Amino acid sequence: MGSVRIWQAKCWQGYYKFSNWLTNAGYQHRTVRLLIIPSLLMVLSWAITPTLHEVSDVYFENDKHIEVLRTLFLTIGGALIGATAIAFSLIMFAMQVNVERMPFGLFRKFSSDLKLMGTFIATLVLSVALACLSLVPNHSWVVGSILTAFWEVGLIVALLLVAYRRALNLISPTQQLSILVHDTSRSLNTWARAMERARPLLGKESTPDDAERGRGSNHDWEKFAYFTQFPDWASMAHRSVAHCIVYARRYAEQGDHEVSNIALQSILLINKAYIEAKGKTFFSQNAFGDSPLSGDALINDTLEHMRRNIQTGIARADEEQIEQSLKVFTGLCNVYSRIDYSADHAKKYHMHLAAGYLAEAVESVAPHQMADVLMEGVRLIGDAAQLILLQKEPSHIVGLAEKMALIACAGTVNKSYRPVTQVAVRQLAILTFGLLRSRSHEASFAIKEVRKNVKLVAKMYLEIPDTPFASVHSASLAPYYSGTSSDTLMSWLTDLCNALSDPSEDTESVEMMIRNLEEWASDLYQTEKELLLLAVEKKSHFTFDIINWIVHITKLLLAASNAPACNEHDREKLRKSALWLISVLSWIPESNEDVRFVENYQMTEQLFEAAVDAKHRDCDEVAYSIRDLLLAWAFKAGKFKTGWAILERACCGLACLNIMFELDDEVLMSAIREKVAQKGAPSLELRLRASQEIKEEAEKYHPAGYSTREIEAAMAHVDQGRLRSLLNKIADQLTPEVEGDIAVVEDGDRNGE
Repeated sequence: MGSVRIWQAKCWQGYYKFSNWLTNAGYQHRTVRLLIIPSLLMVLSWAITPTLHEVSDVYFENDKHIEVLRTLFLTIGGALIGATAIAFSLIMFAMQVNVERMPFGLFRKFSSDLKLMGTFIATLVLSVALACLSLVPNHSWVVGSILTAFWEVGLIVALLLVAYRRALNLISPTQQLSILVHDTSRSLNTWARAMERARPLLGKESTPDDAERGRGSNHDWEKFAYFTQFPDWASMAHRSVAHCIVYARRYAEQGDHEVSNIALQSILLINKAYIEAKGKTFFSQNAFGDSPLSGDALINDTLEHMRRNIQTGIARADEEQIEQSLKVFTGLCNVYSRIDYSADHAKKYHMHLAAGYLAEAVESVAPHQMADVLMEGVRLIGDAAQLILLQKEPSHIVGLAEKMALIACAGTVNKSYRPVTQVAVRQLAILTFGLLRSRSHEASFAIKEVRKNVKLVAKMYLEIPDTPFASVHSASLAPYYSGTSSDTLMSWLTDLCNALSDPSEDTESVEMMIRNLEEWASDLYQTEKELLLLAVEKKSHFTFDIINWIVHITKLLLAASNAPACNEHDREKLRKSALWLISVLSWIPESNEDVRFVENYQMTEQLFEAAVDAKHRDCDEVAYSIRDLLLAWAFKAGKFKTGWAILERACCGLACLNIMFELDDEVLMSAIREKVAQKGAPSLELRLRASQEIKEEAEKYHPAGYSTREIEAAMAHVDQGRLRSLLNKIADQLTPEVEGDIAVVEDGDRNGE
């Protein structure tokens, strides 16, 4: 039974495979199939002709039989003439009823379709010809008449089916748009071919002289002159764009967004065909002023039509219509990026124009409570900015970044727009990463401007109250600052720095990326300092993200400074930026509340980890400076009763660093004595407690194993004997007032000094 079921299943699978193959072959070779079938029928007709002659010669010797055949031909021909008239009357009526719903400019075009009219005439002629076969003179004409009648009937039926399908196409809005695009493209190509044929006639006098042509320009001046003489050459494209907009609006109002989307996509196809036909006759804006030749009527009309379409969608609160229109703006940016301006260093003027329209359109949606549309709009602005980056014009994304930042700030006053902020911050992070990878020499300005926009969004959010469990600050700024996801800027930068360290990478590209990273890191400490202090002031959970961000970016900058392609100048600047960035952590306010809050996010451990990483990367100067930061933090935060044992843990970390860095113990002892003697040092009570705990820690055994704290893990891997001795020395230096085992406490507790 099981084998029968398996055999049955295999048969069904074979049937399905054959059926699919037959269907695919039919679609792929449709033209061949349409030629093969009539050819086979013609061969069959030729093959059976002798047999038909033998039969007809016997049967049609009687004149009465011939008369019957004549009557049959006349009857069938007359019936087909009437059927043709009735069929085409119904087809034309149904078509015109539907066609009248289209734009007036297309009504006449589709209601008097030449193919449909030609099919009607051909069918009528064939029907009349069939009736004329009733004039067959004698039996020698019978076989030819019968075969002719057979073919005429078959052709009439086929033509009626063709007319029916053509009518369906003409009343289908999608097919109407397809025909419209096809005819427009053909018209533009016809003009382009006409120009090529007229090129020999365009002499020197028709084109600018060498001075007017300009240096570094290879414009097609002959084509430009030809199109100037015939300014209406693209009139059909203008009308077609207007018709597509009418389709889009009408069907959007009816709720048929599939057709409206096809109409908008048709605009992209028309613009693409127009750009190909116009060729090298586009002009960009002049750097020293506006150029009258840079304007393009069709492009301006297209952008204006799309702007109005979005305004219509906003007025109707039709989110789907708005999103489709915004996507078309992005598509136009892509199409216009392919324009050849035929000049060295020419800017993609029309692409920037379309991107500006897109940004303005998205901004106009903001007051209308359409969060989903805004999210999609911000993504599309980011896509347009990426297209501009691909053209190596980073300075032109500054305006787009500002728009995204302003839209992101809307989440501070409208809770429903907070997901929009996440999308906007993500796009800014993507832009930042794209700028760092850019090979353009103009990326410096854009890098700093995008960083300012991120700072603006972060400061605006830090001004609103944070939520206790799911931090709105951290969630909104996560795509840029979070280190807990693999899809954030921090993760991308990590991958980038790993790639920079690969000696097999292109040296020139790596050098450019290192310079971009250097530009981004310069003055980064100012931005992060403001955000850190504001986050601490507001007691925001974002403090955790910003501290981790500072430490991790410091590591990445040091890693980039060790890249094989990094020269001495860039290495020095990267390490200097890294040191300034990590030094931001020294600006934590001196208050019990702030210190306790910051230590919640393992400030001491972070400093220790940064120092160890710097040493491992052979950045000794940076490592020693971070060690000094840890020492300063130990006595700055250690004078408060926070419950985190900051002084004790920091001293243990300093001891480990002293061993790992192979430094003289006396240098550390001298630094601790100076800190203890300074005004505002931890009170004797706190130092006594810390000294006691440090000595207890010195006597402990530190097994090598997993630990969640960096200092504990380090204590398990250094020389235990030296660590014990060094910890005891540190404990003694913390309490110089103590002699022996008796603590002599001075009059007046120095708590708070």
